[in-house]
Amino acid sequence: MERWQRRRILIWGKTRPEVSKKYREIVCTGGVFEDTRRLVRIYPVPLRYMDDSRIFKKYQWIEAEVMKAPSDPRPESYKIRYSNIRVLGTIPSEKGNWDARARWVMNPENIFSSVETLKLKQRKDKTSLGLVKPKEILDIQAVPYSDEEQERFWAKYQEAIQQMELPLDFGKDHTVKPLRPPDYRFRITFRCDDHECSTHRMSVLDWEVDALYFNLRQRGDSAEVAVEKVIDKLHKICGPDKDLYFFLGNIASHPQVFSIVGFWWPKKKKQLELGI
Repeated sequence: MERWQRRRILIWGKTRPEVSKKYREIVCTGGVFEDTRRLVRIYPVPLRYMDDSRIFKKYQWIEAEVMKAPSDPRPESYKIRYSNIRVLGTIPSEKGNWDARARWVMNPENIFSSVETLKLKQRKDKTSLGLVKPKEILDIQAVPYSDEEQERFWAKYQEAIQQMELPLDFGKDHTVKPLRPPDYRFRITFRCDDHECSTHRMSVLDWEVDALYFNLRQRGDSAEVAVEKVIDKLHKICGPDKDLYFFLGNIASHPQVFSIVGFWWPKKKKQLELGI
């Protein structure tokens, strides 16, 4: 019988909000347990509706009650009592040096030599999160959501509001703007270091990527200019001067389908030594 345990977690990423009938919207959040240094997925986190005192950032420690999600077979998936999250200190990067963060995140057990290796592990024991170092970035593109996809989103969102099982009582008032459907999905095509790799094209689900696009639009940029700036940012993250890894996570209903749910992108050691 699973039970609630209070644990410390270092946050490394958040995916874009998803519609939920129970919570209106939730954010799947990626972290690392302090005691095991293993990757973890925590939910539900109705982040936009939570009290400001419980809002956490990337590479910030939190303490909360968590329990292995009983209905999710993925070993990294944990439920969290978001109402008692305690937000603690952050681990900053020192002039591009991520060593203090790497102590927790870059546990060899979290790292896979290729997407193919991660998928083999998934078949073996349902592993659903892992870090993979791409060998070569081949393309970064933005694909617009169709009108039909946006209509389906709004229908699902309205249904969630009407059928929501819990009231919106997360500590914040009810003036939060409605969740918007994405205008574009950003994708990265890459090759990993495996002779069996035939290239991978994965969607980027990191919330910060969508947030950058929407913020640029709100500041007055056209959709085309905003897309160009987001792609430029992704090229910078994936640049040759970065020691790049992708945080990859799968979909519960399609366990062999992985997406990019976060980025690990410190400068390469040589760049740091040269002060670049």
